[in-house]
Amino acid sequence: MIQIHQAREGELAAAGALWADTFGDGPDVQRDFYRLCGPGGPLVLTEDGELRAMLALPQVYLSFGADAPVRAGYVYALACAPARRGEGWASMLVETAAGLARNRGFECLLTVPAEPELFGFFAKNGFRPGFSLREAAAQPAPAPAAEVSPEEYAVLREGLLAGRAHTVYNSGQLAFQRGLCPHPGSGLYRLELAHGPGCAAVENWPGSPVVKELLCAKSDTEQGAGACAALCGAAVTVRVPAEPGEGRPFGAVRWLAGKAPARWTAGQEGWLGLAFD
Repeated sequence: MIQIHQAREGELAAAGALWADTFGDGPDVQRDFYRLCGPGGPLVLTEDGELRAMLALPQVYLSFGADAPVRAGYVYALACAPARRGEGWASMLVETAAGLARNRGFECLLTVPAEPELFGFFAKNGFRPGFSLREAAAQPAPAPAAEVSPEEYAVLREGLLAGRAHTVYNSGQLAFQRGLCPHPGSGLYRLELAHGPGCAAVENWPGSPVVKELLCAKSDTEQGAGACAALCGAAVTVRVPAEPGEGRPFGAVRWLAGKAPARWTAGQEGWLGLAFD
């Protein structure tokens, strides 16, 4: 018998093992994610009591600029038992998640495919590329930077993304991002740049530091990227919003009403930003 439901107490260990096997995240990361981002726990698919697939579906918001943000479900940590991949379990679970999200009043599902080839899988399940980013390498060039709280970061972020379609995260989700990397230099930052403040989510992984998002005036991008590299003490890869005609697809969206609303005009120039990847 196939069942799809929120994970029960006796299923959490198997779901945690599948998450760890697929993405490499240990129990502390998983526990923080459920505490800060998805308190309801994972959605699981079982066959005769055996776990076949899982996903998390935290609520985020999608802002179109002037209008009030709409509710969205973020499909995260979608995983299928290795021995049973290719049998349709993940698609079945995504479809159930779409129905659950619709019942909760969400307007869309968002996701970030873990690998570029997975855009094809999500396309078969009703998703279309909806967000792009541009990546750049930067060398250290110090500029004033100060760590900020998730609440302060949220205010900065909203101001810098005004007028652009973008995801909106709550303070718990931003706190999760802040704690993803334990190494010095990581965190949420306010940057003082030539044409105004910027903000950045920095992960200083040894040998491969990355800035998950850098938001600032376009003319300050190089300065902001250098400031982030200085925080890490090494060259970094920086993710910034793409302008029309540039960048690469990063996220995907499935509109639960079957088609995009008229106000979704930003298309691939929308900004998803933090993927918790």
